[in-house]
Amino acid sequence: MRDYLTNLTPKVRIFLAVPIVVIAYPVITILLPAIVRAVIPDVVRSVLSLI
Repeated sequence: MRDYLTNLTPKVRIFLAVPIVVIAYPVITILLPAIVRAVIPDVVRSVLSLI
């Protein structure tokens, strides 16, 4: 598998990277803050927002 990925042309790598970025962007912008809000209590967030 590694040999296959190293032999790809730059054009194919771009075509593979675009869907990965499209999937990763909503995960980072929506899911990650939701996880942070669920894990970090409100008190800690309010103290950190004062800093």
